[in-house]
Amino acid sequence: MPKKMIIALVLTLFTAFQAGGCDSIEPGGCLDQALLQEPSMLNPLLLKEDCAVTDYIFQGLVGFDEHLQLVGQLAESWEVSPDNREWTFVLRKDVSWHDGQPFTAADVEFTYALHVFDENFPGPRDKDLAAIEAIEVIDDYRIRFLLAPGHELSMAKMALKILPRHLYDPQVALGRDRVPTGEMASHPRNWRPVGTGPFCFAQWQNQCIILQRNEQYYDGDGPYIETIKFNFYPDLDTALSDLAAGWVDLLEDITPAQMAAAPDLSHTHNYFTYQEMGCQVLAFNFHGDAVPWQDLRVRQAIAFALDRERMILELLGGRGVPVEGIIPSQSWACAQDITGYSRDLAQAGKLLDEAGWLPDQEGWRCQAGKRLALKLTFREDHPIYWRLAALIQEDLARVGIEANLDPRPWNDLLLNCVQGGNFELLLLGLSVDPDPSVALYSS
Repeated sequence: MPKKMIIALVLTLFTAFQAGGCDSIEPGGCLDQALLQEPSMLNPLLLKEDCAVTDYIFQGLVGFDEHLQLVGQLAESWEVSPDNREWTFVLRKDVSWHDGQPFTAADVEFTYALHVFDENFPGPRDKDLAAIEAIEVIDDYRIRFLLAPGHELSMAKMALKILPRHLYDPQVALGRDRVPTGEMASHPRNWRPVGTGPFCFAQWQNQCIILQRNEQYYDGDGPYIETIKFNFYPDLDTALSDLAAGWVDLLEDITPAQMAAAPDLSHTHNYFTYQEMGCQVLAFNFHGDAVPWQDLRVRQAIAFALDRERMILELLGGRGVPVEGIIPSQSWACAQDITGYSRDLAQAGKLLDEAGWLPDQEGWRCQAGKRLALKLTFREDHPIYWRLAALIQEDLARVGIEANLDPRPWNDLLLNCVQGGNFELLLLGLSVDPDPSVALYSS
């Protein structure tokens, strides 16, 4: 199992720019939003990258309101047995798929069965729901989940987006041994999705996805906006340029460092800030042949070499704190008595000396004629990771450790590095979840 070391907690102040306008709310109109990554598909179960688009199209049994409180979406109520093993959900009866077909418990069973009962399912979240032992459809609008003895499951996991069974598999009777996955990855509905959410898929072409308001949406009068256009950009500078020129109305997830370098749009645009809790981890891979970081002293030296305060100041504008463990400090499961590693270059050098990694004439650490060189893998599509990786590279060089940067596309990083275990050092972000097991990866 890859070991992890927390670099810094990201209690980040994100910014969203929005074109200025009138204060009154009138239904209709089109919202042009800029996004920095075009998704590979729109099937939320198969997506290996972040995608805001699917949140408008699909829904789960439960979701979160504006205060991050758990609320029902497709489920109107639920009960948990005293021993926490039986979870029974009562579904809404007024929900239809965007093609007019009724939403029922069969759709829920189909979706969750893919995750629970088929080890070959290609979705990235298949291991999250391993606690579920059985699924029982009571009737069209009631469904029960049975958890395996001794297993726990966070209710947040029941926010899994539900797929329409009638489109993906109208024939097969579901069960432990008969979950269809053969054609799931190439199904045409992955690019022309049908959901239950407030917006319906309309079009995808020329790096633009268009959604239309769901006129049959069950929740109130439906959304005010008639159309949402998601415009995909190769980089932040291009997106900001189009935002300033008025070609797009909204751009989200700008960090303090990016905002400081961006042109001043405060006189023409509104901006909103929000905090998101998460952390960046540096993971060591222990699989394969003997590696230098199997020596605890080498790992400790790396920890002492990192200037996490500088990372927080430069990348987050000071809005973050270092944390000392796999589980972020906001979690109820985080131990409060963990001793951390403050930056100490002298101690880092001493530990490397003791481990037999001595400096050569150029200052690089060597042992038996071999330089202490590590490959640092990170996602290439986000400027934060590029800068964070560069800072780590600089810090390690100061104690004689060579770090070679290995940027990867997100899909490749998730499939081949995180899931496949093909990395040496991996820089990865984790979000805070009520279930602490989200911070633990296993192979």
